[in-house]
Amino acid sequence: MASDDVRTLTEARAVTALANPARSRLLDSLTAQGPATASVLAERTGLAVGSISHHMRVLATARLVEEAPELARDGRERWWRRAARSITWGRSTLPQDAESQRQAVAAEEFMLARQVERARAWLERSEPNEEWGRAELATDSWLRLTPDELTELGDEINALVGRWKERSKAGESQDGADGREHVFLFARAFPSQP
Repeated sequence: MASDDVRTLTEARAVTALANPARSRLLDSLTAQGPATASVLAERTGLAVGSISHHMRVLATARLVEEAPELARDGRERWWRRAARSITWGRSTLPQDAESQRQAVAAEEFMLARQVERARAWLERSEPNEEWGRAELATDSWLRLTPDELTELGDEINALVGRWKERSKAGESQDGADGREHVFLFARAFPSQP
């Protein structure tokens, strides 16, 4: 997988495949923790192996994951990885028919709910970590932009996040001895009124 590999979804079925709690968790695991077999994904997520196999086939059909046969120790092992480093999509990238647009909105609502759920879980944690608490980021801003400027801002943010992804991979240790933890980052920018 190339480090600059970004896939733009243009089919409603791919977006619909993402908007499922189990499949979303599986894709998150492959993103944050790397390639895995169904058994490893079951350990990571608590989902049943049989269910994982079904969901991985759906994600593969949507070209969101792919097999990684070079990781298998024998012919029975089936390894999976993300098909692209980054996935982007929105209502504008999908067909403009009513059903595709309805699916896009439903998927965006699902993703936003998951993002808010993660933020809420962080805020409600029972034992706050002082060091991570000082490091956390929360920001919002009001900008006056044209659509082209908003596109440019998005491109710059994606490039910045991409550099940090590469940096974290370069210094990654699996045992956490380096003090790194998975950090969830999300940002949204859209026209609105104060």
